Parts: sequence; structure tokens; C-alpha cells
Amino acid sequence: MVVSKNMPEAIQKRKRRIGLATQVFIGLGLGIIFGVFFGEEVAFLKIGGDAFIALLQITVIPYVVVALITSLGRLTLDDATSLGIKAGSVLLVLWAVGLVVVLASPLALPDWPSATFFSTSQIEEAPTVDFLRLYIPANIFSSLANAIVPAIVVFSILFGLALIDVSRKDRVLELLSTVGDTLVTITGFVGKLAPFGVFAITASAAGTIDVADLGRLQVYIVLYVAVALILSFWLIPGLIATLTPLAYGDVLRTFRGPLITAFATGNVLIVLPVLAADSKELLARANADGAGEPDEQKQSSIDILIPAAFPFPNLGAILALMFVLFGGWFVGSPVDLVQYPSLAAAGLASLFGGTVLALPFLFDLLRLPADLFQVFVTVDVIGSRFGTLLAAMHIVAVALIGTYALQGAVRLRLFPLLRFAVLSAALIGATFAGIRAFYTYVYVVPFTMGDLLNSLHLGDKAQPHTVYRDAPAMIADDAHGRSSLERIKTQGVLRVCYQPDDYPSSYFNNDGELVGFDIALTHRFAKVLQASIEFFPVRSIDEAGNRINTPYCDVLMSLIPIVPELTDRFLMSSPVLDGAVGLIVSDHRRREFQDWDSIANREGLRIAVPKSRASL
Repeated sequence: MVVSKNMPEAIQKRKRRIGLATQVFIGLGLGIIFGVFFGEEVAFLKIGGDAFIALLQITVIPYVVVALITSLGRLTLDDATSLGIKAGSVLLVLWAVGLVVVLASPLALPDWPSATFFSTSQIEEAPTVDFLRLYIPANIFSSLANAIVPAIVVFSILFGLALIDVSRKDRVLELLSTVGDTLVTITGFVGKLAPFGVFAITASAAGTIDVADLGRLQVYIVLYVAVALILSFWLIPGLIATLTPLAYGDVLRTFRGPLITAFATGNVLIVLPVLAADSKELLARANADGAGEPDEQKQSSIDILIPAAFPFPNLGAILALMFVLFGGWFVGSPVDLVQYPSLAAAGLASLFGGTVLALPFLFDLLRLPADLFQVFVTVDVIGSRFGTLLAAMHIVAVALIGTYALQGAVRLRLFPLLRFAVLSAALIGATFAGIRAFYTYVYVVPFTMGDLLNSLHLGDKAQPHTVYRDAPAMIADDAHGRSSLERIKTQGVLRVCYQPDDYPSSYFNNDGELVGFDIALTHRFAKVLQASIEFFPVRSIDEAGNRINTPYCDVLMSLIPIVPELTDRFLMSSPVLDGAVGLIVSDHRRREFQDWDSIANREGLRIAVPKSRASL
């Protein structure tokens, strides 16, 4: 398009091409719309999204290595020490803010009766994290090949610090700088594909997501998302604007593109080069406007701080600690205030190994059910996107504030800081109060296991049937010497013994309908026999043993263990469920009973068993 030089400036601006960040935002919106309207028909777009993520990953690891080595190698030892101390101080401030928000989060939880349940998924227990391999690059080539970022960062920092005192380092730095410029060029090219990549990712995700009844879990999701958005778009950019010469609006406008990309991909690592490039651009504009600090030194600090901040716990991960407090509320065992210091200290330390390590450890520490971690895995599918967005802003804050701190340009003015702190506290407090009020007075989701079970119905079309809640006084013997199968085929009636309160095998739902796993199997069995059904109650397996193969009933439909004692009395079908024999203990004590030696060596151990001998 050719624009006339005589065209008014306002018209020229309208004619200019839409910015990349705006294109990414449009791609995000269109992806959601296409996913919602076309559903699984757009699931194939996931291939395009995966390709885009793979392209972004091309330059990430090389960028981390090159940026850290070249930036540290150009510094003096005093400058490197000062940068570490000041950037570390910024990191501590952000951690403190995150922990305060986490510990205050129970104020947003409504006062609901805590009669709830959840099921253990088949997800395997996470393996123990090897901190030595995670942070010590014993074999840097293995760390590079397996993308162990913390170890790569440690190696790069050590290499860069060692390069400070090397006399003939200019050739190495010049070569690595050329490599770095090449990587930036590749990143810029791939970044132009961001609108299409984000569209493909969001369309496939929105089209295939299974939105189940979240029930009580939505309280945590709403709370996490609300706090993550406040920290991402108010507190962190506001803190940057309060402490540095940068403007709040400039910070948000500069990082729109990588923030949306991080949110859509759920991966903050792949946007590190883009965050660094945008940070340098923002600092260059600020320097041109009269900030007056050495631009080259600022950009060098950015190249150090952004990759160096990645391995440390970020605010997105710290917010995940809210689930520990939510989990206590969820199961009716709230975490006591006296345990908050332990939660904060142990939680922050364990987050160096990620939430996969931290949350199971904290559940054990605070004596909460270990199965809560499986619930967290379910809801984190949604929360992790917003956590990644917050993590990207966290890294930006460390880089920008740390850079200005190194230059002595951080503005510690009491009144603006106090005003910002009061406004932030009021905003977060109002959010907590609003969430609590909404779920207390507007949308209440009391949820119990009984409610769920009692609302179930038979999934298949039921056979004609009659249910006797009480045993009839007399049942005519109409077999006339024939076998049960012959009588069933002749009369077309299958007589079945059932236990009325045998959850979830056989029981009556809220509508008075006899339902359950074994009842559903009975209807299928009768359909094969082309027979109707008469259900007769029995109160125990012993009574069923006495009633079976009499005019009372032909079969017993119940989940009972296949043990020698019972096989003498019943002819059983093939097993429909294989279960392990185990001990029921408190979750935090489960490791004490993991092997027979530990159990045998315990003195004074008393074990409660069910009354039925079949369970022994």
C-alpha cells in the first residue's frame, strides 16, 4: 500500500498495519469462537499449535546460554555481585506479596457445609525430584539434551562469572554476541507467526475441552483466576511504574504479545527471548525520552535477569499454594492459623521442585488427604494458563526493577508506595469479599456423596421388572423339578436377590428406583434371556446363600469377594473387578504401612476388620 506524503497524519495512522500484539489478541479471540462453535471438528488444528510451539522452542535453550554468558562476561565482579543482590531483593519482595495473598485467600471461601467427596484418579504418584540433577550440571550435554533449564542456567552463570577475569575473552564474547543476534532474528521471524499459532492452540483447546460440573471446585478456579489477573495487570505493572521511571500503560502495551502467547501455550519458557527483546525495546524508548542511564548496560542486565529468574519460584507457582488452604476447606479440615508459617516456609522451599513436588509434600505435612493432588491436577488444566501469564509478568518485574536498581534509579518514595499498597490491598480485599458473598448468597453448591449417588438412574433401557421392598410371605414353588434356567426360559421371569443398601452395587435412588452397578448388570442379563425381572430383598450374603436356588431367587447380583469360603456355597461368575487388599490409614501415615516388615515390627498395632469373614 502506498501512502501519500500529503495525507493527514491521523489518516496515515489509521492506514497503518495492525500491530503484532493486536493480531495475537485477535487470533486468541477467533480461536475461542471457532472452538466453541465447531467443537471437535477443529481438533485437527492442534497440529498447527504444536508446530508453532516447537518453532518457538528452537531458540530458547541457546538464548539462555548465550545471553547469560555474554552479559555476565562483560561485567566486573562487583557489578555482578550488586546485580545479584538487588535482583534477589526484588524477588524476595514479589515472594512476600504472593505469600500474603495466599495466606489471606481463605477469607474468600464461603461458609458451606463440608460434606463432599472426590475419587482417586489413576495418575501415578509423581517420582521424587532429583535436586542434584536439577540444579547441578554434572553433564552439561545431558542437561542441554533433556532441557533441564535450572542446571543449564547454573552452568551458564558459572561460565559467565569465570569469563569475567579471563584476559582474552573479547573473541569469545564477540562470537557469542553474533550468535545471540542470529537467535534474535530467528525469534522475530517465528514471532510473526504468533497470531496463527495462538489461533490454532485456542481453537483446538476450546473445541475439545470437557466442561464438567465443577461444583465446589469452581470456587478455587474463580479465586485463582481473579487473583492472577489482579497481580498480572494491576499489582506487578503498578509496582514497576511506582519504583521505576516507566509508565504503567507502557509496560502493559509493550508485553501484550508475549503475555497472550504465554497464556495460550501455557509455557513461559518459550517466550523468554521475546520478553527480553520487548524489555530492551521498552528501556530504549525510556532512555530516548530522557531517563538518561547507559542503555547498553541496561540491556546487558536484561539478558542476565530474564533467564536467571526463570528457575526460581514465580508468583504463578506461589499462588498454587492456595489450593492447600482450599483443600482443607474442601474436605472439611481447614488449615489452622498456627500452621500458616510452616505452610509459607515449607511451601516456598518445596516450590523449587515445582508444584508436582510441593503440593503432595504439603498435604502430608498438614495432614490433608493425599488424593487432593489428583483434584489439583484436574483444576490446574484451567488455572495453569493464568499462572503462566502471571509467571511471565513476574519475570518482567524482576528484570525491569532489578535493572533500574543496579543503576540506582529505583524511586523509593514513601507516599506513592503507601498509596499503591493501600489501593492494591483494597482491590484484593474487595475481590475476596465479592467471591465470598457471591458463593454465600447467590450460588451455593452444597455437594455430598449421597446426593450424587441418589441422583443416578439406570443408563440402559430397563427390562420389565417388579421390585419387592419386603420379602413376600410365600412364593409358590413352580419349578416342578426343572432347573432354574429351564424355569426362566419357560416362564420368562428372572428372580433376583438384591441387598437394598449395598452402595454402589444396589440401592434406591431419590425417585424410589432400584439402581446400582449390579442392578444395571441384572437388566442386561435379563435382556439376553428375554425375561422380565422380579427383585427380592436379602439382608446379608448369608441370607442370600440360604435363598439361592429356591423359589425365592435364581441369582444373587452383588459385588462379593471370590474366596474359598464363599465358593463352597455359590457358583460365581467371572470377576468384574480386580481389587487390592490393603489397610485404611490416615494419608500422612501411609508410608508407615507400605511393606510387611514395617507392619510386623510395629508394637501394639491394632487392626479393625469388617464383621464378614470373607474379608479376611
